[in-house]
Amino acid sequence: MAEERTGKRRLAPEDIYEIALVSDAQISPDGQRVAFVRTVLDRERNDYRSSIWLVDVAGGEPVRFTTADARDSFPRWSPRGDRLAFLSNRSGKDQVWLISLGGGEAQQLTRFPEPVTHFAWSPDGTTLAVVTKAETAEPPEKEPEPETDVVRITRIRYRSDGTPGFLDEKRSHIWCVPVDGGRPWQVTSGDFDESWPAWSPSGHEIAFVSNRTPDREYNTVSEIWAVRASGGEPRPVATGDAAYFFKPVWSPDGTVLAFTGHREPFAGSSRNHQLWAVAAGGGEPASLTSALDRSVEDEVLTDTAASSKPGPIWAPDGRWIYTQVSDQGNVHLYRIPAGGGEPQLVVGGRRRVVDFSLSADGSLIACTVSEPLNPCDVIVCSADGSGERRLTRVNEEFFATVELSEPEEVWLPSASEDRRPIHAWIMKPIGFREGVRYPLVLEIHGGPHAMYGNVYFHEFQLLAAQGYAVLYTNPRGSQGYGQQFLSCTRGAWGEADMPDLMGAVDAVIERGYIDPSRLGVTGGSYGGFMTNWVIGHTDRFKAAVTQRCVSNLASFYGTSDIGFHFGEHEIGGTPWEQPELYRRLSPLTYAPQMKTPLLILHSEQDYRCPIEQAEQLYVWLKKLGRTVEFVRFPDESHGLSRSGKPKHRVERLQHILRWFAEYL
Repeated sequence: MAEERTGKRRLAPEDIYEIALVSDAQISPDGQRVAFVRTVLDRERNDYRSSIWLVDVAGGEPVRFTTADARDSFPRWSPRGDRLAFLSNRSGKDQVWLISLGGGEAQQLTRFPEPVTHFAWSPDGTTLAVVTKAETAEPPEKEPEPETDVVRITRIRYRSDGTPGFLDEKRSHIWCVPVDGGRPWQVTSGDFDESWPAWSPSGHEIAFVSNRTPDREYNTVSEIWAVRASGGEPRPVATGDAAYFFKPVWSPDGTVLAFTGHREPFAGSSRNHQLWAVAAGGGEPASLTSALDRSVEDEVLTDTAASSKPGPIWAPDGRWIYTQVSDQGNVHLYRIPAGGGEPQLVVGGRRRVVDFSLSADGSLIACTVSEPLNPCDVIVCSADGSGERRLTRVNEEFFATVELSEPEEVWLPSASEDRRPIHAWIMKPIGFREGVRYPLVLEIHGGPHAMYGNVYFHEFQLLAAQGYAVLYTNPRGSQGYGQQFLSCTRGAWGEADMPDLMGAVDAVIERGYIDPSRLGVTGGSYGGFMTNWVIGHTDRFKAAVTQRCVSNLASFYGTSDIGFHFGEHEIGGTPWEQPELYRRLSPLTYAPQMKTPLLILHSEQDYRCPIEQAEQLYVWLKKLGRTVEFVRFPDESHGLSRSGKPKHRVERLQHILRWFAEYL
């Protein structure tokens, strides 16, 4: 037994309460300290608590800096480094708070009637650019009572996954808030949403992201604009119907804006995001990473992470732009020559760079990193990646008590005609012994254009702890392997990637320690679609768990919050233009061929893959007399496995283990 050999116990679903998540590593301007967010699951309140911590770059024990019983996040140093601004819900909804590095209590800066979603310091440290849907800077004395509970909908975008209820008519705008007193003023207005404010070095302008095209209700355009900090009419920087741009950042001399994105808005995540540069006055953007053939975004999926989704950062001398790059299951930190040239790897290895920041002089980098046996820690290194040191060991004590399975990184042949090698990972069960055959669970990722990688995955480790071998792969359609590999599932969901999955399964079976009569399959979102697809096209799997799935592409088009544009691009037309294609690619079409015992897990407030997708599949299979069970999670969205109520996250894992124990 593993416990007898190592003195460690097997992992359990409830152990997710023991794992702390660190994120948003922000190095101080002088390079002396790093602020970061530490998030824990609160079992008693069935909620999350997060606080700001500080650690010296020279080493030493991290110190908790904010102590409120709340969710503090997004710490950002003032330009002088004498205080931190951060978001907190301690007053009921996210607002900006300030705390001095000299000590004392945090003070609430903003009191908008709507939450603050983003903010940025002005270069002189006197003002914050704040994003909120509020129409006034002060909350009303009394919230007005609604005249009716009837909902009138006139826009095609009326729901958004993760937002309870229906979207209102309010728009996210930029406000400027003086940090030492003074009345806030609204900078942008109109029937537009703005995000990601970025101050020019002079402090005179603010760049931001918006969609101001006439057809914005129906398209997915994302443009870069700029506006005077005092307010006025915004001016275009990188705009138009082909713009899908995000995260602007000014060059140190204020002459250039860099940002991420691509030129096919409807393609969304099926195109590699590139790093772009454009003259600050506007013009034709130039890609700085077109030859890289990788996405300059974090595309890795896991169920145990907290991320701030950082944007690119200029080096203070203007020579380099630092950015994340997703490459073959890893997320690395690169620096890209601002004037063009060969990208340089800065922080590499078998891991994910979750976020990063630079000191004011550009000499030091702080990062949060995740590895296969460690969910997260903060590291620091020089600007070229040398001299790396780990500053935190937040989960070391807990993981010293449990047995984990080390993922083996392999390349396995596809079952398709080209026999293309597919990147995969194999986890042997805890207590593995030579000569014994074990059941295998195939895990299929969502997206479809995301990727599995070299990160800790709690669900996978739980399955290994229960005696299952676990196989997870990046089949065709996954990020991290070039544009051609990424986009080849368009109009071929299931058809293009199932051979990759089955080839990997066969290759693992050939290793001799898998029982081919005990195969299980599971996945969420697109992984749920593929779970449905697989059991509709083969009887080889003896148990399946489909999570937040898609089963009927035609109804998905009209009920998902992204269906009308995502489905149209991914499938290759609308349901009325391509009815046969929608029918052919819908797993529901193959329900009569589904014989595998199936557990359906779905959230009732999932607006990305609405629960009607699960309801249809359940009723069809029940009517056909199949072994099927339907578990519904109330008040949860599409992100249940990553950010749902802690109790529901544990229960979800328990249901998965129960189903495989019974049928596998």
